[in-house]
Amino acid sequence: MLKGNIVEFSAKYKITPNQAKLLRCTGEHLKAHHEGGSTKPTNIVAACWYCNHKRHQRKNPPDPEQYRDLIQNRMSQGGWHSIRLN
Repeated sequence: MLKGNIVEFSAKYKITPNQAKLLRCTGEHLKAHHEGGSTKPTNIVAACWYCNHKRHQRKNPPDPEQYRDLIQNRMSQGGWHSIRLN
């Protein structure tokens, strides 16, 4: 229904189109290509663009389990990113 239409998605959830772009689904490689990671389904998970981008901006990105724990902890405190959908 809303697949690929950022304007409709943002209107439905009362967020801006720029906020909607941050929530786009991306394929996140658990182990990066430059570290020998594969393109097999077991190495790829869904992640919003924001989370994927933030992980790779770090000088020393944490491993996938550490990053998951970091995000879950910050989200439980309302501190990961401010976009919330109802």
